[in-house]
Amino acid sequence: MELREIRSFVILAEQLHFGNAARLLHLTQPALSRQIHKLEEELGGELLTRGRHGARLTAMGSAFLTKARVLLADADDLVRSSRLIAQGGAGRLRIGFGFHTLDLVSRALVRLRKVHPLVRVTLRDMSTSEQIDDLLGDKIDMGFIRSSKVPGLEMQQLLTDRLILAVGESMVFPRDFDLSHLRDQPFVFISREKSPTLHRHILDLCSRYGFHPRIVQEVPEITTVLGLVRAGLGVSMIPASFAQNHYNGVRFRTISDSRAVWPVVAVWKKHDRSPLIARFLELLKIEARSTDPRGRP
Repeated sequence: MELREIRSFVILAEQLHFGNAARLLHLTQPALSRQIHKLEEELGGELLTRGRHGARLTAMGSAFLTKARVLLADADDLVRSSRLIAQGGAGRLRIGFGFHTLDLVSRALVRLRKVHPLVRVTLRDMSTSEQIDDLLGDKIDMGFIRSSKVPGLEMQQLLTDRLILAVGESMVFPRDFDLSHLRDQPFVFISREKSPTLHRHILDLCSRYGFHPRIVQEVPEITTVLGLVRAGLGVSMIPASFAQNHYNGVRFRTISDSRAVWPVVAVWKKHDRSPLIARFLELLKIEARSTDPRGRP
């Protein structure tokens, strides 16, 4: 039993005339008759009775027609949804991201929702190492990490981010300021567990200026970092992409060192040809082009 035979029967049942149904189906009457006869042989009974004035449904034909319509509607829906998935217009997208890409991902996601409302998206706040593990373990489809070569993963740079200083409003900088002037300052850090790559980057940058920061507090959220800086507990370094908004009581200062900069890349599993990943990547590129090199829109 084939869908085309069932579709032919439904058209015939609605027309109750072999000639009219054959024309609608672009078939000859003998070809239509053969399809209906084949169905009846498989089902073990007559679906229609034929007469000089047309055809009539049998009891079995009426019952079969009801379920045949449901079957064809489901088949049509399956084809439509499959085509949408093939075009990147539907399906599931599991995204991992860090706080430095929250704004970029959010803006691209709004674009995606507008053009493809049927796409189901899940978002997880994750560190770079967690994203890499879950990409390779097929637990997420796409992530956003600091650039590094990872076997098995494809990468596309979207923008750059950089470390900036976050200090209290009362702090005064000397005219010849560089990071070595902070050697005696207390520091508030994002915890190593939350963002091991950011934590290590700050330590490495400070070591290039001859000191190890005196960490008085580690916390899991940048908003908490800024609150503690504002309260006077210490100074900090955060991604410029997070400092888009004004925070009362906190001043931001660019660190004039190329080693404070890092590329931000989208990453996905190698050989994953999902059209949905490709579509979302295009939207990310559009949003990234509206972001300046310092990581701020």
